Amino acid sequence: MVHVAVVSDEPDTVGMIRKVCGEFMRSQGLSLGFVSYENSYVFLQEVENRKKFFEIVFLDTSVRGMNAVDTASALRKMPEKPALVFLSATDGYCMDAFRLAAVHYLVTPLSEKEALEGLRRGIAFVERDWHRQMVFKMAEGEAVVDLSTLEAVVSDDHHQVLCLTDGRQLEVRGRMRQLEERLADASPFLFISPCRGILVNGNEISEIRPDRVVLKSGRILPVAQRKYEAFRLRVGRFVGEEDWEA
Repeated sequence: MVHVAVVSDEPDTVGMIRKVCGEFMRSQGLSLGFVSYENSYVFLQEVENRKKFFEIVFLDTSVRGMNAVDTASALRKMPEKPALVFLSATDGYCMDAFRLAAVHYLVTPLSEKEALEGLRRGIAFVERDWHRQMVFKMAEGEAVVDLSTLEAVVSDDHHQVLCLTDGRQLEVRGRMRQLEERLADASPFLFISPCRGILVNGNEISEIRPDRVVLKSGRILPVAQRKYEAFRLRVGRFVGEEDWEA
C-alpha cells in the first residue's frame, strides 16, 4: 500500500490529486491510502505522533497553519522521510523546494497530466527507498539485507533471526532493542511488536487475530493478549484502515 497525503485547503486541488492517485494505483494493481488535510498543523501533529504514516506528501504553500517551508523542514527531520511535492500558485518557493529535496514542484491550478507527473516522481522515490539495504553482523562475516524483503525479526536470546519473504532465515548478532532502534532510524517500513521478542513489518501483514498475526508469506507469529488492541490499532493507522477487523 502507498500512503498519500495532500495538505491543501483547495477542494479542486485535493479532488484532482485524489482522482489521479486512485486511477494510477488501480492501473498498477497497488493499494492506496489517501488522506487530505486543510491545516498543516493538524497534518504535522498526526505524523509526529505516529498516528499517520505517508510515503508521498503533496504540500500546498498557501495552506492554513504552519507555513510550507517550516512544515517541509519538520518532515525532513523525521526518520521516515516522505517524497515531497510542492504545490503553489507561483514559482516563488522553487528554491526552498530544491533545498528541501522535493521530488517535484507544481504550479496550481493543476492539470491531470501535471498531477500524474508529481505522483510518478513520488512513486519512483518511494521505490528507491523501499530497497534500502542494511548490514547485519553474523557469527561469521556480515549479511547485507534489502529491507523490503525483511518480513519479521524473532529474538533468540542474544541472537536475532531475520525472517525474509523468500523463506530464508538469517541468524544475526546483537540485542533485539538495538536492532529495533536501528530499524526505526533507517528503515522505510514500520516494524511493530505483537509480543515480546518479535517485530513484524507492517507492510507484510495480511491478517490479525487476537492470538496471532498472519503475514503475506503465510508465516504465523503470536500476538500477546495484553498487546492485541494497541497492536491492531497501530497497524490499522499504518495501513490506512483504522477499523481493522479482527
